[in-house]
Amino acid sequence: MPDFLDELRDGLKRCDIGHSRLLVAVSGGADSVALLRGLVDLSSEFSLELFLAHLNHHLRGADSDADARWVCDLAMTLNIPCEIGEIPEGILPADASGMEEQARRLRYDFLDTVAAKFECPVIALAHTASDQAETVLHHLFRGTGIAGLCGIPPVRQTASGRRLVRPMLAINRAQVEAFLHEQDQAFCTDHSNTDTAMTRNKLRHVILPLLREQINSQVDAALCRLAEQATEIDEVLHHAASQLLARCLMDLQPDSCHLDVSVLADQPRHLIREMFCALWQKQDWPRQAMGFAHWNRLADMLITRKSVDFPNGIEARFHSDRLLVLRRV
Repeated sequence: MPDFLDELRDGLKRCDIGHSRLLVAVSGGADSVALLRGLVDLSSEFSLELFLAHLNHHLRGADSDADARWVCDLAMTLNIPCEIGEIPEGILPADASGMEEQARRLRYDFLDTVAAKFECPVIALAHTASDQAETVLHHLFRGTGIAGLCGIPPVRQTASGRRLVRPMLAINRAQVEAFLHEQDQAFCTDHSNTDTAMTRNKLRHVILPLLREQINSQVDAALCRLAEQATEIDEVLHHAASQLLARCLMDLQPDSCHLDVSVLADQPRHLIREMFCALWQKQDWPRQAMGFAHWNRLADMLITRKSVDFPNGIEARFHSDRLLVLRRV
């Protein structure tokens, strides 16, 4: 089994982390505790000044409070400045999907705020190769496109411009557990992570073990390779789509634009769909309600010339050889 610290060292280099103040998100679970301990060991080598953040979601009563105290004690033991935040009880919605999404948003907002307080330009998260495999499989089962197959990005920017990095995406849970055992390092156990009523837990504890046993013992690595290849393809496609959009875009306004459709003649259908995705992104129009059928309908318009309405008050209409796309506010 590859050495945890060697893999983390490679991950830090891939994420271009060094000579920085680094905020580490620590839940108290095995993955985030291993990330923290590994960063402590490598902090001198990479010239890192570490800070710690933990958000108490108050979803498990006394257990949530106990985890927060445990993380605070760990930070004191390691002599790392620590910020503990709380989500007031009753704030999160009751339904599972809504709760997960809202909790995620609040968690990232909290991390961004703490990073600003500690003047950290980088926030480190402890997602692993096992998380990546689960994410790709989850997206695949839900009917994703190429972008969804990319899974969890190793680096992205927050709204404030800070970098979110995940240097453990090549490390699996077996390596995490072996490292913590070698360090004689305890961690918190969230028993809600074994509740297979939650989709991700079902993937982790039921679906993936079944695939490893009956289909491919290396399925996790295969899914992670798929994510890497999909990311490369998506980057090429996004670049080509952006260039195509720049060629045909006319009269750009905050809530409307014209497209010269003559530029789109003989272009591949998948590139035209991606170009419209790039337009929505450029205009900062909501894309959550836009599914594959909607993007396909936009491509069909180049042939049918029929006007179409889309979610969030967006319309597409032909005017001579120009396509008008506008959002009615």
